[in-house]
Amino acid sequence: FKYNNQTIYRYGGYFLKGNERLTYKDLSKEFSMSDLGLAGYEKSRKYKTTSTVFRFVSLAAGVMAVSVAAKGQSRDLAYGLLAGQFVTMFIGMRYSTLSMQSVDRAIWQRNKDVLFPGR
Repeated sequence: FKYNNQTIYRYGGYFLKGNERLTYKDLSKEFSMSDLGLAGYEKSRKYKTTSTVFRFVSLAAGVMAVSVAAKGQSRDLAYGLLAGQFVTMFIGMRYSTLSMQSVDRAIWQRNKDVLFPGR
């Protein structure tokens, strides 16, 4: 009964707890009984924020590269901006992966604390 109704698992971009669908933001309320799980979730949030920043920088670099190329300005600058876009995009993807790995570990710890309290 506890397993079916109180544990959380990931289903694509959402998280399920029993019949309830949770978003990433909703998870913050679910770690009250698990200090280690909460620490993992907080780490995941930091990674997610860093990922978002790198993705916006990547988008800005791409827009600037197109703008520089359209105006016929320095070709080297346009290529440099494109290279910067790809580098920041890959860094953002890496931090996104780290975020999801951290939240998966946090959920595992939380579920363990729910199913086996006091261990």
